[in-house]
Amino acid sequence: MTERFYLHIGAPKTGTTYLQHALHRNRRKLKSDGILYPRVAGNAHHTSVWDLRSMWEQREFGKDIRGHWDEAVRRVREWHGTRAVMSSELFVYASPDECARALSAFGDIEVHIIYTARDLVRQAPAVWQERIKNQYTLEYDDFLADLVSKSKTPMAKGFWKAQDASTALRRWSQGLPPDHVHVVTTPPAGSAPTLLWDRFVGVLGLEGREYDADVPATNTSMSVTAAEVLRRYNIRHGKALTPLQYRRRVVSSGLLEVLGEGVTDTSKLALSPTHEGVLIARGKAVANELRKCGYDIVGSLDELAPDASGRLPRPGAPGRQPADVTAGEITDALLDVVDSMLRRRPRSKARGG
Repeated sequence: MTERFYLHIGAPKTGTTYLQHALHRNRRKLKSDGILYPRVAGNAHHTSVWDLRSMWEQREFGKDIRGHWDEAVRRVREWHGTRAVMSSELFVYASPDECARALSAFGDIEVHIIYTARDLVRQAPAVWQERIKNQYTLEYDDFLADLVSKSKTPMAKGFWKAQDASTALRRWSQGLPPDHVHVVTTPPAGSAPTLLWDRFVGVLGLEGREYDADVPATNTSMSVTAAEVLRRYNIRHGKALTPLQYRRRVVSSGLLEVLGEGVTDTSKLALSPTHEGVLIARGKAVANELRKCGYDIVGSLDELAPDASGRLPRPGAPGRQPADVTAGEITDALLDVVDSMLRRRPRSKARGG
């Protein structure tokens, strides 16, 4: 019977996709080492979250995901090894009641929570881009203004619900000893590619070097121009699409990959000194709150409040604002996208005369 269960709840944009792909790639070896990463649907446990939260109609675009949470719990409880782990960054959005229901589902098994955290200076631009990839249209400056003013707009509320580690962990730590809550900090830019994996599996009592963590980059950031092109597309066409139509037309078509690879602009989203200062101050406050809670910290809380050497823009990647993108740059980017899509399009067989 499983003795210890680890639930990785996010936060989004903290290397979660990388960790989930690495866990999926190493399922067999993890099993041989007594650790279950239960297979329910896909590489992660997103459908289990949606089922837990009764979001059957809104998610998976008509697929029946009812029972996915119960199935994951059953597999964990019946596992003959000693440990099990699940992962989805979407768990972080659960309400207190949903958290309580999840924590109580595993009976006598010792439950642990893992939260991966990243400094807010890197998180704010990354989260805005991720929202743009999901049909949103809010301008970058407006998004940042909402964040620093603690606005009640949906994007700002969603950001702080997930990215304020102390608040998120208050919901998820209810009834757990502090040392059963693990905060894994995301290494700063320039760190060894597998350091996050090493830290994460260290919580599980494993040595990262014993596993294959050489996972191709996924869900990478776009350039400023590419993100602005997509935001404008969302305004002109995306808002009229259902989530399923948008997924097919934008995500499944390969458009995001083309925008990421085909547009020649290499600039990164920048922050104004004012916005940067507010986010750094908030990161320091979150780090101090986490220190007081007595959680197990893997990495360093100092990484949540970087000094000037850790701020955006990074060396070699000049920072810009989407408002700086000119009409000519938009036109050039669209031509690059068209060319890339035409190159990807399979050639039809010529018909005989």
